[in-house]
Amino acid sequence: MSFFDSEKLQSDQKANFDLLEQVNGKVLKSVEQLSQLQLAAMRVVSEESFNSARTLFSARDPQSFAAAFSSLANPALQAERLQEFNRKVYDLFSGTQADIAKLGERQAAQSTQQMQDLVAEIAKNAPAGSEPAVAMMKSAVEGANSIYENAQKTAKQAAEMAESGLAAAASAAGQATPAAGKATGGARK
Repeated sequence: MSFFDSEKLQSDQKANFDLLEQVNGKVLKSVEQLSQLQLAAMRVVSEESFNSARTLFSARDPQSFAAAFSSLANPALQAERLQEFNRKVYDLFSGTQADIAKLGERQAAQSTQQMQDLVAEIAKNAPAGSEPAVAMMKSAVEGANSIYENAQKTAKQAAEMAESGLAAAASAAGQATPAAGKATGGARK
């Protein structure tokens, strides 16, 4: 009597390997997108730095130099760009996390089904008098499933709360940025 079907075990191992490959692909794609995002940001900063230097080099007297220099210092614009960059990074990470979580949920459901199938196979082939042990195994599997589902719900709620908090912070920062720009612009005049 054997509880393990070698073809089923091989199929399960292949499924686990495929899941690992999918997660790896998602992570590599995210790293590639993050690299592209960083490269684009570096390109913009580099171009602006050279343009700023050109503007300063073209100044012919101290007054035009001071005027050019003061026009280059724009903390509100820098804050907006940083906020936009951070939003894009957050979106990238949260999207990747969501994709990987979906894959994990699917794998967990498959693992749960496999465990239930194994317990059913054991129950079917168990000798007489082992019903209490089989019932205990079934109860343990159901308890583990319940704990996992509760942990999943809690993690989703925490992620939603964190996302709401970040959205509120971004909204507040977005509202504060124009006011800071006006204050800075008013101070320069």
